[in-house]
Amino acid sequence: MPAQTALPPAGARTAAPTPGRRLPTPVRERRPAVAALGLLLVVGGALGSALVVHRSGDRVDVLVARRDILPGERIAAADLGVARVAADGAAVVPASALGAFVGTYATSRVPADTLVNRTMFLAGGTVPDGAAVVGLVLAAPQRPSEPLQAGDVVRAYLVAGDGADDALGGQPGDVLLSAVRVVAADAPTDSAAVSVLVPADDAAAVVAAAAAGEVALARLADGTAPLVDTTVG
Repeated sequence: MPAQTALPPAGARTAAPTPGRRLPTPVRERRPAVAALGLLLVVGGALGSALVVHRSGDRVDVLVARRDILPGERIAAADLGVARVAADGAAVVPASALGAFVGTYATSRVPADTLVNRTMFLAGGTVPDGAAVVGLVLAAPQRPSEPLQAGDVVRAYLVAGDGADDALGGQPGDVLLSAVRVVAADAPTDSAAVSVLVPADDAAAVVAAAAAGEVALARLADGTAPLVDTTVG
C-alpha cells in the first residue's frame, strides 16, 4: 500500500516561517489626487516663469534727468537722457517727447537719474500765460501736517478773519481756489512758505487773503487737474 502522509493533529500549531524570508506585502494603494496636484504645481510653475520672462521684456524708453536740475533752471536737450524701464503704468514720459521739454523751466529740484514726469517743468517761461504765482505763509493749522511739495495740487479755503471777509466778500470756509498747483514749498517750521500757480484773474483776491493770513490749503488727490498748470508735452 502507498505510504500515507500523516496530517497534523487537530489544534497543533503550524511551523513558523523560516528566518530571513519576508512574507509578501500588499501592494500600496496609489493616490491619483496627489499625483494630479503635483502635475498642476509643475505646470503652474512653468507658466509663472514664462509670465515673468514675458513681462521683463515689456519695456519702454522714457526720459530721465542726466544731472541734478535746480528749481528755475532752463532745460536743454543735454539735461535729459533716456532709460529703458518696465511699462508698469507709472507717470513717466516717453523718450519721443524730449522736444516738448527743451526750453522749459524746472519747478523743483530734480536729482540725477530721476524718471521725468510732466509736473516737474513749466512751459513757456517761468509763469505761463493767464497765470500768476502767489506766495503764502501758512501756520500749522493752515496746511496739511505732511509737508507740501512742488507738484502737489491743493485747494485754497478762506478761514476766519475780519480783513479777508471784508476784502473778498466771502465767509470762512468758502473755497478761494478749487485746485491749484504748488510750484515751490519751503521746509515747514512754525510757518511755511508755499508758492502756488493761480489763474491771473484770481490773483488779487488770493493776495488779499494771504496778506491777512486767512488762507488755508488742503492737499487733493494725485491726478487732480489744477485750474492752470505747469505741465508740458
